[in-house]
Amino acid sequence: MDMEKLTKQQIVLVTLLVSFVTSIATGIVTVALMDQAPPGVTQTINRIVERTIEKVVTEPTQNNNAAAVVTRETIVVKEDDKIIEAVAKNKDSIVRIYTNNTNEESSQVFVGLGTVVSKDGLIVTGDVFADERGRYLVTFDNTKFYDVSVLSKKENNQFYFLKIIQTDKKNPVIFNPVVLADSLGLKLGQTVIAFGGQEQNSVFTGIISSLFETNNDSLASTTKEIIGLNTNINLSDSLSGGPLLNLSGEVIGIRISSNLSVKYNFLTANTLKQEVAEMSNL
Repeated sequence: MDMEKLTKQQIVLVTLLVSFVTSIATGIVTVALMDQAPPGVTQTINRIVERTIEKVVTEPTQNNNAAAVVTRETIVVKEDDKIIEAVAKNKDSIVRIYTNNTNEESSQVFVGLGTVVSKDGLIVTGDVFADERGRYLVTFDNTKFYDVSVLSKKENNQFYFLKIIQTDKKNPVIFNPVVLADSLGLKLGQTVIAFGGQEQNSVFTGIISSLFETNNDSLASTTKEIIGLNTNINLSDSLSGGPLLNLSGEVIGIRISSNLSVKYNFLTANTLKQEVAEMSNL
């Protein structure tokens, strides 16, 4: 073939053909290399999430009537960035619970974590109390401590509610509550983030390894409701009372027990929502 005698259209077609063959060859080589790559490399590549964002743009027309135009923009987001955002969103909603039956700071004993679920200081925690009648304190930063009252034990003795005692009634402290997710959307294999750490926040990532359902009978029909879940995160890392997050920074569950023999270790957010609403109205 004499390249000098080709027309412009023929040159364009040849260029497209070469590009097509090159892209196929690149794809084959990439797949072959991925199969031989170390697990760390493939894990890093797989932990990239594409997020599509819709933007509404108002453009003026000739008649001065504004017309809304919806444009879509695809943004590549690393999963690590989502984890960091989720942790930052909830780190100020985690308290550490101590028992102190004396007035000496040295006698304080750590018992577990708590998660703030209302602006006025309502806290949910797991089955962490040996004696409900004892004196308990909570702290966000290990410098300022608040007395709390133990309100009640809920859901077959799986979790407690606490309430921070406000000393200044005229100027109460406004706390930062978590956002409880809809548990119906939970999926096996979904990435989750758990909190731990006796002295300061520690975070651990994993996936949902099992879901536990029960029948929710209504007048219309019977539906399945997810009431508990387990993860592949080491149970010695996450602490009782600590929240379990999704990548959006919403709480999907609460660690309810340090007992490794229980059926499931995290109670789902939907199970907590009604109880939180009732306790907030007290």
